[in-house]
Amino acid sequence: MNDAERLPVLDGLRAISILLVLAGHMLPLGPKILALNYAAAGMGMSLFFALSGFLITSTLLRNDDVSEFLVRRIARIVPAAYLYAIIVYTLIMFNPEAMLWTMSFVLNYFPEHMIGGLNNHFWSLCVEMQFYFAIALVVFFLGRKGLWLVWPACVVVTLLRVNNGAAYYHLQTHLRVDEILAGACVALLYRSEWKGSIKAAPTLFITVAVLFWYLSAGPYTGWLQYLRPYATAIVLVTVLRSTETLVTRALSSQPAKYVATISYALYIVHPATVHGWFNEGSVWERYLLKRPVSFAITFLAAHLSTFYWERYWTQVAKKWIVRRRQHHAIALREEKIG
Repeated sequence: MNDAERLPVLDGLRAISILLVLAGHMLPLGPKILALNYAAAGMGMSLFFALSGFLITSTLLRNDDVSEFLVRRIARIVPAAYLYAIIVYTLIMFNPEAMLWTMSFVLNYFPEHMIGGLNNHFWSLCVEMQFYFAIALVVFFLGRKGLWLVWPACVVVTLLRVNNGAAYYHLQTHLRVDEILAGACVALLYRSEWKGSIKAAPTLFITVAVLFWYLSAGPYTGWLQYLRPYATAIVLVTVLRSTETLVTRALSSQPAKYVATISYALYIVHPATVHGWFNEGSVWERYLLKRPVSFAITFLAAHLSTFYWERYWTQVAKKWIVRRRQHHAIALREEKIG
């Protein structure tokens, strides 16, 4: 964000993104022929990516210290991811090789090491981490003005998708990162004056944007799938520009904020709670009896991870940043005195 402020509606969008992913992966969503599970999961991931691009770029616009940026990102992503990898590949399925590959953050280019359905979802963390390091390099060498490269980069990645026939969902960063870059493009344009600029029928605008987003995420819509990053960005822009409505109030609610807060841990944990016994039996046994238990375990584990395990490491990162700034301030004063 060009203007430092908190945007509560983004909490709601993040909550929606993870709930769509959970629904797509853990529930039967209508007749299989409609492929609603694919659409829901795809919509959730595209929104998750767009929000990530928006927030990361906004952060770098306010503070382009690359070291601080990377420390914060690593402290946010790595602890939960590594703990999950250690647990699932020692306790649920003993496979040290799969554990190490899961921790590598290059798994999206080596899918043969996705083992047992327990680490398949790490492809998205690979895309995220690779994006973090790439944009950190850009800012390191070019400063804040280098962030504007996300615009041509986004178009180039989409053209690569078109050239490779990668209309639907692909794991490799060079064929998927335009969803993150689209959110980054929005961040470069955002101004606080946007809020409330859509005064006439904002709910209608949001509805139309969501319909376009849904069509771009379905497996049967042909070339529209290439526009998924931009459809997601339009949803983001529409929500940010809308005046207050029932929709925006719901997005800014406390329940939405809570789900958004634990959303990363929900994403990390959920495959393990539908593995093995939890995914055996008839349709009724799986979805009426076992799946509620899976959701309960997922939310409980995510809560514990977020507020105890992850919070510890983010606090460590914050303390390191404070000490680093203090040392720099002392060094600067001594230099002036000398």
